[in-house]
Amino acid sequence: MRRPSLPKLPAMRRPPLPKLRRRPKKPLTPQQAAAAPAPIPTPKLPRKLPGKLPGKLPRKLPPLKLILPAAAAIVVVVLLVVLIGTCGSDEKQNVRDTLDRFGQATSEKDYQTLCDDLFATSLVEKLRTADQPCEVALRIGLSEVQSPTIEVLSVEVDGDKATALVRAEAVGQQPARETILLVREDGDWRISSRPNEQQPAAAP
Repeated sequence: MRRPSLPKLPAMRRPPLPKLRRRPKKPLTPQQAAAAPAPIPTPKLPRKLPGKLPGKLPRKLPPLKLILPAAAAIVVVVLLVVLIGTCGSDEKQNVRDTLDRFGQATSEKDYQTLCDDLFATSLVEKLRTADQPCEVALRIGLSEVQSPTIEVLSVEVDGDKATALVRAEAVGQQPARETILLVREDGDWRISSRPNEQQPAAAP
């Protein structure tokens, strides 16, 4: 049996929306106009900025391959300067330490330390004679010197040689400025000439 077909409903139309009418604005009364805030004027921006940019930026930067070697070279030079300055100051201090020990040993008449630890081989051989060792020669030569003192004024280092200007003084003697020569032996600074020792004249 066929099912009875449902009757078709008539199409419904939407009713048109009512048109809204704007109410005309009423003019403000003088009192309302006075109470209303004044409008904020908007500034007008210039179309072009005044002035010009200083210079022109480079279009291309130098390649990194050229920058790195130059920077590395500068760093190496700076390190060498620092190391050379540090080594020079350390060597001068080592010379001063040797001279301070020399002054202390001379004041205490410690001739053994002078000959074994502070004098260079050339000076020890110069003081040594056939019958007397270095210690005995110093004892005889410095027996009349009382309370000797040495003040280091300046030090100059040139490789394995150094020159020191000192102020030597003793009881009963006038203070005098003397030059002491030092040499490096086995890594230590040793005295190769004493104060008041006659130095050979330089060739003209």
